Amino acid sequence: MKLDNLLIVIAATTLLTIATIAANQMLLPLTQQEAVAQNTTTTNQTQAAMAAITQADLDSIADDLTAATEALLSNDTTDAYNTVNSIDHKLFDTANDQGEQNIKPLIQIFKPLQDNIDSTRDALRNNDTANALQLLNSTDAELLKITPQPPVEESQEEEEAATEGNSTE
Repeated sequence: MKLDNLLIVIAATTLLTIATIAANQMLLPLTQQEAVAQNTTTTNQTQAAMAAITQADLDSIADDLTAATEALLSNDTTDAYNTVNSIDHKLFDTANDQGEQNIKPLIQIFKPLQDNIDSTRDALRNNDTANALQLLNSTDAELLKITPQPPVEESQEEEEAATEGNSTE
């Protein structure tokens, strides 16, 4: 009798395990579909947010990065610090000016820039100009990552036009 009860418990446990595995396998594709849909929504929001940013917005930040670097190279840490603060404000203003629906995606896009700016400020406060210069270069590289690049065909046409204009035949 005890052996029969043990066999029944083992059979019931096995069936319950099989049913659980089958249910999980049926639900997994639904979870994956939800994840893909959420990822697509996030991608669309990011693309919409980036579309709202103008090249002039990014050029202004790039110009300030150059100015801060030049200030450091000429040992004017006060000007460099003020310019870094200006970049921080421009990042915030750029995100804020694009509308409430775009703020969160832009803040995420700008996060690497913001982190570098914060670290640059810390380096300047600690009179670590070498590290500050390196961080400004890193910030410039991060800015290039988010700067829209012209299509390859357009770039080639511009290069050809520039080459033709410079030729001396």
